[in-house]
Order: sequence, then structure tokens, then C-alpha cells
Amino acid sequence: MNFRRRLKQTEARKAPPSDVYQSVVRSLYADQMTLVVGTISTFIAAHIIYVKSLDPVHLVFALLLSFCGIKRIVDGRAFYRFLERGSADDGDFRRWELRYLVWGSAYVGLLGTWCLAGFMRSTDDFIHLMTVAATLAYLVGITGRNFGSDRVVSVQLLAAGVPLMGGLLLFGTGYHVVLGAFLFPFFLGIRLISTRLRNMLLDAVYTAHDNRLIAERFDAALNNISHGIAMIDSEQRFVVANGRFGQLVGLRRRDMVGATLDDLEKVPAQLRNVKSGRRTLRDEIKRCHAGTSPHRFSYYLPQDRIVEASYHPMENGGVVLLEDITVRVESEEEIRKLASYDPLTHLPNRRFFMSEVYRLLSHRGELKPCSVYFLDLDKFKEINDSLGHSVGDKLLCLIADRLRSKLVRGSLICRFGGDEFVVVAPGMTKRDQCGEFAQSLIDEINQPLDLDGHKIVVGATIGIALCPESSSDPDQLLKFSDAALYQAKARGRGSYSFYSKELGEQILERRQTELDLRAAINRGELQIHYQPLFDIDRRRISTCEALLRWNHTERGFIPPSVFIPIAEETGLISQIGEFVLDEASRECLKWPGDVRVAVNVSSIQFQQTDVADVVANSLARTGLDPHRLEIEVTESSMLDSIEGTTHTLNQLSDIGVRISLDDFGTGFSSLSYLHSLPLDKVKIDRSFIENIIGDEKSITLLEGVAQLSGSLGLTVVVEGVETQEQLDLLRNRVPVDEVQGWLFGRAVPAADVRELLGAEARGGIEADQAAAG
Repeated sequence: MNFRRRLKQTEARKAPPSDVYQSVVRSLYADQMTLVVGTISTFIAAHIIYVKSLDPVHLVFALLLSFCGIKRIVDGRAFYRFLERGSADDGDFRRWELRYLVWGSAYVGLLGTWCLAGFMRSTDDFIHLMTVAATLAYLVGITGRNFGSDRVVSVQLLAAGVPLMGGLLLFGTGYHVVLGAFLFPFFLGIRLISTRLRNMLLDAVYTAHDNRLIAERFDAALNNISHGIAMIDSEQRFVVANGRFGQLVGLRRRDMVGATLDDLEKVPAQLRNVKSGRRTLRDEIKRCHAGTSPHRFSYYLPQDRIVEASYHPMENGGVVLLEDITVRVESEEEIRKLASYDPLTHLPNRRFFMSEVYRLLSHRGELKPCSVYFLDLDKFKEINDSLGHSVGDKLLCLIADRLRSKLVRGSLICRFGGDEFVVVAPGMTKRDQCGEFAQSLIDEINQPLDLDGHKIVVGATIGIALCPESSSDPDQLLKFSDAALYQAKARGRGSYSFYSKELGEQILERRQTELDLRAAINRGELQIHYQPLFDIDRRRISTCEALLRWNHTERGFIPPSVFIPIAEETGLISQIGEFVLDEASRECLKWPGDVRVAVNVSSIQFQQTDVADVVANSLARTGLDPHRLEIEVTESSMLDSIEGTTHTLNQLSDIGVRISLDDFGTGFSSLSYLHSLPLDKVKIDRSFIENIIGDEKSITLLEGVAQLSGSLGLTVVVEGVETQEQLDLLRNRVPVDEVQGWLFGRAVPAADVRELLGAEARGGIEADQAAAG
């Protein structure tokens, strides 16, 4: 803001800033020596006039002037004692200003009145000259002593000027009148000079005030930032330094300003350049100071703290910026660990592990000879589900420690994911040696564990791939060892298996089957065949089960046992399931109204889709009555989420869809499902009937299961009926509602089942005749 505008605004408000106002009052009492000299001089002048004139009035004025002068001198000393006490506010300063105004005005008023008395009581030119000279001399002093206060200057000029000019004009000669006239511009000049000096004073005070405010703000900002900052001049002296800088170099701030770089020798010996390890902080800053480009380096503080220093050269010196980066370095290290290591077991994760394999074992784009072990824990899921995730996490940590203890020198290990681990053993490629190492890992993991009061025994299965025998590409080796792992699981858990060429061919064949299956869906190669279920009492077909068939254009018939698992693994089963549901529902509309269609739903479909919505949408599209649709589920569908599956089946039952439990008796808890699920039908697995002929125990077991199911109000179906002898035995001994098997017909295309149902409707064909036909 412009000073003159600011001054005018201040004068208009009559309330300048506190420190500015106090500075003005101090200026009034500042020059005590001139006050002493003036008091003595006026006393002498008045005394001389008294001696010359012997007029007692002049003696009285001499005494009065001396008294006022001495009072002002005493007030001046009292003012400085007041300042020494401190804790003064603007009210105190206003009182001191008023005291100065009163006694100062009284003093100059006495001078003016003395002049007036001189003119009134004498015609002596010496007396006139002496009184006027003394008064004017003092008024000139106003300019230098009282210019800080406009009010003091104005009052004192009036107090002295009015009686002085009155005496000249009223009691003098014509020349005195001329002198009085010339005194008017003299007084005006004093007033203008005082105003100019006062403006200069206020300008200086305001500037000092602003500079101090800026300095205080800068100092506050400088000392409240987290960085240490210092400025060094061309002579390597610190001219600016904040407190944080002193902390980071081990010196007090008050010792920094004016100190030189050589004073940094006092910094503790732990300060070392992180990169060089030899130069001290002083040496490093000196080296930067001698250069002309910015430079950055780091050094250590005690307790392993790290400080990053940045030097920025400037004309005639430079600026040093210090930052304690300990937390940042630790955070970056933690982030690096999180990005590279498994947070639970602290083993390398998959990404970091593969990069380390490439870095340590790669040579000219290929891996050096090594063996890769893909390890999967056996029964970990059951332990995790039954004992809780906290126990499962602790188990993984203990397994990781055990695996570390068995590694050969130079081996790499990682947690690949879940309960899977991968080990790479450099230089180990002989099969017997690799087999011994794999078995040692299995034996170590098989050791019993005591964990949170639980005795745990967990096993492991391992797949092995050899480099370069199997491949020299790390990704391929992982893929091959994973394939070998699944082969080992198929042979029996708790074992190991090597990747082989034959296994590779099976993988390729499986991959080709997957590709062909995707194409078959689009080309319409998938067909639905139907196998009848025969109602024993009515001697008629009650239901036809929809079974998927694939007639490959080149490979011919591919069994469902081959392509259904692939469809489940690749996620195609959901798309295929919707296709089967739609086609079977449309086909059922072509059958007699009392014949239902049964469609299988796999456990994968329950995981991937909302089965209730899929079925409801299919019924809406095809127009099939929900009561004519049966959904067959297996016990494996329940294992992952019994609550979720039960909820879905209840939704289906609510809209009228019948629910059938397929392959009953092959699971772990079949009996519990009979009362917990909304079932309408139970299909007893073919394993119950295989040895029924001549085996009383098998008959008794089958009879008991059938009676239990029937007593719960469920329709009982026996699968796998292939001979007339089995059928007769069932009719005579077992309470069965429906039967299914080759005796009544294999799965046939849609046209054939329509023909079979039509013939049955026309002639009331017995089941045996229909089957034979």
C-alpha cells in the first residue's frame, strides 16, 4: 500500500498501529540533551535581561522557565524508567504524550509571554532582541525534537507565536510590525518542515513495521516447515538458518548464523555421505559450494536416520535444503516388500520370484539347468474351514519355515498363491536326486503340528519339471510342473510326479479339446439325448433325463466324462447349461402333458451364475410349465456353500420346479440333505444295485435307504437297472417308485424319444415291451 494513502487513512482514523504510535511517542522524549541545553540557555537569557533591566518580572520568568524545563527533564527520565518496566499499552503511551504536550506547551507559552512582557515593559532594543532570539531559537528546536507529533508542534507554535507576534504588532515600531509579518511565514515554514520530518519518520516507522512483520512471518514460516534450510554466502558463512536445519546438522540455531562451514566439524562422526561413505557433511557442502550446478546427496544421522540434502547455487553463495527422509525410505522399503513379498509368510511373491529366477538363472535368454517344484498342500481347505482362517494363516507360516529349512544351497522359493508354493533348485536335474529332494519336502510337511491346541497333520503333493529336459522357459516350466502336480494328485495325494512328454501330449490334447468345445457351441455340434425314467406302478415313462452329447466332426463321439470337466474348468459350463435347459424345455413341450424333463445342474453353475434366475428366464422364454421341469443336483453342489445352494433350491421350489438329488449315497453326508433341502425326488446311485443279486447285505442296505427316503415323502428312483432279474428283485423287495437304466432304454436323440412316447401313448405298451422295441 502507498505510504501517503496509508498515512492519510491512519490520520483519518486517528488510530495508527500500536507499535507505530508508540514509536512516535518515544521520539518526543528521545532528545533530552537539547531540552537541557534549551532550559539552561533560556534561564541565562532571562537572568541577563533581569540584571540589565532590574525588572523583577524577568526574574519571575527565569524561575518559571527553569521550573518547567526541569519538570520536563524529570518527566523524560521517568518515561525511560517506564519503558524499562515493559508491559505498556497504548493507553499508557497516550498519557505520556499528554504530559509532554501540557508541559511542553506551558514552556513555550511562557517563552511567548516573556517576549510579550518584554515589549510591554521596556523599549530597550537589547531586551527585545534577546527575548525574541531566545524564543525563536527554541521554536527552531521544535522542528528537530517534536516533529513526531503534529498536535504537539501545532500547540507549541500557537502557544509561543501568538504572544510573540502580539508583542511585535501591538507594542513595537513599524519595523517591529514588519518583523512580525515576516515571522508568520517563518512559523509556517517550521510547521511544514515538522510535517515533512514527521512524514519521513512515519514512513521509516511504517517501513520498519512492515519489514519486521515480513521478517516475523518469514521467520515463523521458516521455523515451522519440516525441512531444514540455510543460506550460505560467498565466504562460506551461514547468513540464514532455521531451527530444523540446526537439528539436522546437530548444532543449535543461534550458533548457526555467522558460523562457517568449518564449524560443521563439530557435527557427530555418524554423519557420512550415504553414497561415498567417506566425506563428511562439511566436505560435501564445500564441494557443492565450489560447483555451479545443483547437487543432491544423503547422509546418516544417529539411530539410522537418513537426511537428504539438496544444494542450489546462487549468486554469491548457495542454499542448502535438508529433509529427514527416514520415514519415506522406510515406507518405500515397506512398499517394495509388499510389492515383492507375501505379507503372510514373507516369502517372495510370484512376480518378484519370477524376476529373481530370470536374474539369477537366465543365460542368453534361457535358464541354466535347474528343477522346478510345484507344491500344493493336501487337506488345507478342510483345515482352514474347520479351524478358522487364523489357524490356517499360522499353518502357512509354519509350512513356509519348514520348507526354508529343507532348501538346498542357492534354491529359490515363493508362495505362489493360496496353499501353493514353488521351489527352484539350480543345478539339480537328475531324476533320482530331484525325487529325493521332493520326498524330503513332503516328509517335512507331513510332520505333525501342534497349533493353538490343535494337533494338525497336513500333507503335500508335488509336480516337478526339469530344465532343459522339459523346457528352458520359466513360464513353461511353471506350467509343466503344475500339470505334473495334477497328475500326482490323480495318482494319489502325498506323492510327487515328473512332467513327461506323454503328459505334455495330454495337455495339448486337452487344450485342443477346449478350443474345439468352444467352436462346437457356436457350430451347434452339441446335441441332447434323453433317457427315460419308468414309473413301476403306472408302468409308463414318467420323466426323461436330458443328457448332453458331442459328436465331433473329426474325432467322432466324445464322452461327457471328457468334455464336461473341461467345460467346468473353463467356465463354459454355464453357457452350455443354459443351452441344455432351453432345448430340453422346448422338447418337453412336444411330449405328453404328464411327462417331465430332468436337467442336471453342476456345482460350477451354482458358483458362477444365479441358477434360480437362469431357470426362471428359461421357463419364460420357452413357456414350459415349471411343474414339468426337474432340476437334478449332486451332493458335490452342496459342499462349497450349503446355505447358498439351499436358498437357490428353495427359490426354484417356490415357483413349482421339482428338485431331485442325483447319485444319492456317494457323498459324505447324504442323510442330512434329505431333511434340510426342498427335495421332491431321490435318485439312488447305481453302486447300490451292482451287487444286489445274491448279496443279502446289498439288498438290505438298498431297502433301508429306499424306505427312509419314502418315509420322508420323497419319490425314490434307482439308477443303473440293466437286467430283468434286478427289476424283479426291486419290485418284490424294495419300495421303489421309478427306475432308470439300460433295461428301459439308453439315452436317445429327441426324435427317437418322441417316437417312444407316442407309441406308449397309442398302445399302452408295457415297459418291458417298450424297452425291447
